Amino acid sequence: MVLLSLLLLMPGQPALKSIFVKSGPNPFVVGRSEGQQRAIVLIHGLGLHPLARDKVTQAIPRSWQQPTSPLVLSLSKLADVYIFAYSQTVPVEKVAEESALSRSIERLKKDGYTQIILIGHSAGGLIARQLIEDHPQCGATKIIQVNAPNGGSTWATIGLTREEQTAFFKSLSVPARERLLSFRKEKTLPQEVEFGCVVGSLRLGTDGIVSCRSQWTEDLQRQGIPAFLLPGGHRDAVATPKGVELLTRLVRDPLPRWDQDKVAAFRRGLIGK
Repeated sequence: MVLLSLLLLMPGQPALKSIFVKSGPNPFVVGRSEGQQRAIVLIHGLGLHPLARDKVTQAIPRSWQQPTSPLVLSLSKLADVYIFAYSQTVPVEKVAEESALSRSIERLKKDGYTQIILIGHSAGGLIARQLIEDHPQCGATKIIQVNAPNGGSTWATIGLTREEQTAFFKSLSVPARERLLSFRKEKTLPQEVEFGCVVGSLRLGTDGIVSCRSQWTEDLQRQGIPAFLLPGGHRDAVATPKGVELLTRLVRDPLPRWDQDKVAAFRRGLIGK
C-alpha cells in the first residue's frame, strides 16, 4: 500500500510509531477519489506478540485492514478507506496524543471529505473515543466502536506480553480503565458527532475477551449512545460476513442518540436489570 500521510517516529521512551495509509478502493490513487465525500478510518486494537519484540515496536496493519479484506472491499463501495496502525509501546490513552492521528483526520477534512467516520475495533475504539472527546473539531463526524473495552478487560492482567507492550496491555485492564474514566468523567461525547457501539456477545454476557457491560458502559448509556448486538466472538465484527454487513449498514445509516427508555429496554435485553 502507498503511504499517503504519516510514518512517524515520535520522541520519548519508548517511542510510538504510527502510519496512516489509504487502503481502498484503490490504495495506489493518492488522495480523495473524484466526487467522493465520505472517508472511513479503520483503527485496530491489541495484537499480542509474546515472542516477537519487533512486531510490538512497529506499526503493523491487521489483516482486516488490508485492501483485499472483506471489510475494506465492502466499505470501499461507500467511501475512501484509510487505516491507522500504531506500535503498542505506550498506554492506550496516549496513542491519540503521541501520534499524528488528529492531524491526519484534519487533513482529510481539508481534502474535501464532508463525512469522516472512524471505526475502532477493541482498543482502537478507545482511541477513537478519546480522540473525539479531546478534539471535537478535528473533522470526524461519526465514531463506531466495535467490541471496545471501555470498562476494561479482565484478560489484561494476564502476563502474555513482552516488556515493551506491558504498559499498553495493562492500560486495558478493569482497574486502569476505571481510573481513567474517573479522571475523565467531565469529558462527554460532542452532540454533533454520531456515535455507536457494536456489542459482541458470544455467551454469558461476554464476547470471550470483553464483557457486554464493558463494551457499553453506564457513562455511554447516560449519554444515549446507541448499541447494536452482534452475536459472536471478539473478532467477528471485523472478520465475518455478518460483522461486515453490520458495519457497512452503520456507516450508511444515521446513528441518532437514544432516549433513556430505549437505552433501558436494550440494556434489559442485553445484560438484564
